[in-house]
Amino acid sequence: MMDLLAQAATTGASTNDAALIWGFVLLGAAIVLLFIELFVPSGGIIALCSGVAVIGSLVAFFSHSSTTGLIAMLLYIVIGPVALWFGFKWFESSPMGRRLILGAEDDLPGRTPEEAFAASSSAQHERAHKLDQFIGSRGTTEGALRPVGMVRIGEHRHEALAESGVIDANIEVEVVEVYDNQLKVRPTS
Repeated sequence: MMDLLAQAATTGASTNDAALIWGFVLLGAAIVLLFIELFVPSGGIIALCSGVAVIGSLVAFFSHSSTTGLIAMLLYIVIGPVALWFGFKWFESSPMGRRLILGAEDDLPGRTPEEAFAASSSAQHERAHKLDQFIGSRGTTEGALRPVGMVRIGEHRHEALAESGVIDANIEVEVVEVYDNQLKVRPTS
């Protein structure tokens, strides 16, 4: 591939060779955009641009020759999903991937799915029991609860859920229960 690009650059690329070069350039752009999609929250816009680049590269390969286009399409269909699968397997086992995947910090290598689920469930119950100590406590809303927001109880901030409606900022509240690892509060008055 590099030899073909170098040869085209040194001998003066014809329009047919330019199509081949553009095919590889667009393929590279698609791979880079797909990698960027992992780290930039775009709602899928970058992945869509990557797909457009893949289609553009296929058009360029077919412009070079129908054989090149068919080979590229076959490679995309066969090698593309396999490369994506290996890439995601590598990413989920990387330190950054483990930080990005919810609950993966509890998942140790060599654990069965059942053991990982049990550990995650146990950690969730521990967090819920830690919050149980706040039932009956009083605090102040740091911002409006619509219906979720932050409250300050003592020196600590906690995520809280308004029992009903909206609670304005700087209102004294009381914790009435723990619901889904959140404190459910109501105004005291």
